[in-house]
Amino acid sequence: MRFPFAASFRALTRPGTAFAPPPPRLGRAVRDMALVWMPLALANTAWTVWRAIRTYEVLRRGGNPSGILERLGVDPADVHDLIGTLPAPPGFGRIWPWLLLVVPLGVLGTWLHHAVWDHLSLWLLGGLKERRGFRTSLLAEAEALRIAAVGTFLGFLGYLPVLGVVLALPLLLLDAYLWLFRGFALAARHGCELWRGIAATVVHAMLLGCFALVLLTLMLFMVRLAA
Repeated sequence: MRFPFAASFRALTRPGTAFAPPPPRLGRAVRDMALVWMPLALANTAWTVWRAIRTYEVLRRGGNPSGILERLGVDPADVHDLIGTLPAPPGFGRIWPWLLLVVPLGVLGTWLHHAVWDHLSLWLLGGLKERRGFRTSLLAEAEALRIAAVGTFLGFLGYLPVLGVVLALPLLLLDAYLWLFRGFALAARHGCELWRGIAATVVHAMLLGCFALVLLTLMLFMVRLAA
């Protein structure tokens, strides 16, 4: 019996040939992306929410899970006093049905977000000479994200008590690689140079950083005005 995601792992190790075959139809590419990414995203989100609820409950009872507060340079007493005035968290049984709605919307929203910003970045870099349009970027993103979603498996290692700390840097590097991986799909499907496809994902990240910085500056300015 073959591992169901073996082809995706091979594609991650050989990105230059991952998108050599003829492209599928857009509808099929989005369907395949959803079938792979949504279950993994749902499992990851459910585990994250469950851990957050447990941590919040421990803090409300006066505990300090894993000594995280001291590592952050925060006085546990101040945090406990603050959290003690907050309401008790809802049970996970009340939250998980909402995840069945929120996670699929988040997956599709992320796909559209990447397609829009990567397409814009590729246009800024002159990578749309073939004039294949935004539909091609949607297809490329769906193909790349379907493959990159298997990185969620390795991401679960970050939750392990000891191994998670050891693998923190490798997992961070993996996230960076999965971000750049979309550039291989963009270059292959738009017929442009590989460097333009990869650079488009870098420009995407830089634009997001600039917008986040501007938004933070505006928020700080508004807080100063309110004070």
